[in-house]
Amino acid sequence: MTNPNIEKGFSRNKSLSNTLRKEGKSSEAFEIMLSALTLEEVIGLKLECSMKLTNGKLYGFNLWSKIVDISKEALYNAVISVTDTNAEIRRILGVNPSSWVDIKRKFDIDRE
Repeated sequence: MTNPNIEKGFSRNKSLSNTLRKEGKSSEAFEIMLSALTLEEVIGLKLECSMKLTNGKLYGFNLWSKIVDISKEALYNAVISVTDTNAEIRRILGVNPSSWVDIKRKFDIDRE
């Protein structure tokens, strides 16, 4: 029998939302406000806040070349929190099994 308190497909032990809430970095109210923003707005706002902290300078961080990997890692983290199997992950990401093997290797994933 499944636990009625767990939504099907959501991996509570991998949930970034739950992790951030436990660390005091997020809340339900914050996540509701965040969900009203586009991904571009979220990324832009995060970068603006980071640049304000460094007086507009992010020296030594090649953001242009790193943004693809940053985005892919964020996507991966979101997808594993809502899936139960590799097949579901591949379906959501739109990748074939051999590409999934490469992704697992790159992000050091041991999930079967």
